[in-house]
This record gives sequence, C-alpha cells and structure tokens, in this order.
Amino acid sequence: MPIGCPECDATITAAVPPGPGLVADREPTRLRGTETTCRNCGHELELYFY
Repeated sequence: MPIGCPECDATITAAVPPGPGLVADREPTRLRGTETTCRNCGHELELYFY
C-alpha cells in the first residue's frame, strides 16, 4: 500500500496484512496497527487498519 511521508513527501510502500475489513458483527476493538520507517528521511510512521 503506497502512503506519503508527512515529513518529506516521499512515497513509502507499507505492507498491511489481509483482514476482514469492516464487518458489522465483529467486536469494536478490531483496529490493528503497524509501524514503518521512511527510507528517505527516517521518519517513523504508524499505520492503523481494520
């Protein structure tokens, strides 16, 4: 998944594992996260997904 670094505007490719997405009958605490680092400037990015 390509995302933009907020510090240097470089495009970063981040891996997000497959998941069910938004499903109405799932519990509300299904939000997950991961971290990655910009290879251009070293800024740490946190990604949150369902």
